Amino acid sequence: MNFQRTRRKNNGPNILPMIDVVFFLLVFFMVFTTIKTTPLGLDVELPKAVSGNPQQSGNFEIVVDKNGVFYVGGKTVTGSELRAQLAQRLEVNPDIFVIVKADRQVRYEHVVSALDHVRGVGGYKLGLAVEQGS
Repeated sequence: MNFQRTRRKNNGPNILPMIDVVFFLLVFFMVFTTIKTTPLGLDVELPKAVSGNPQQSGNFEIVVDKNGVFYVGGKTVTGSELRAQLAQRLEVNPDIFVIVKADRQVRYEHVVSALDHVRGVGGYKLGLAVEQGS
């Protein structure tokens, strides 16, 4: 038996690796553009202010939604749970900066309640989050 190999003609570059790379990039961008940056999908519209200053991370953030519900770390907390978590953080770092992110439609009494909880456990460095705008 005489076996002979047949040679293929080289008709151009092999595009299969390029198709693999393009498909990988497509899947990568589809997956990572759907990830939300806000925890638990909290929809809080901050009020606008011209004099807002960006703050570094490492702060204690309290989110107050338009119904007056408190969130810490993306989880719903009551006033007493808020005080307990903040007291723990203040024991580790007594100079921690507390930021209250309140929705622009929240009632003023809920913001004051959050500030009272902060002051009640000894937090003295605090601020209200705003969106920088003109």
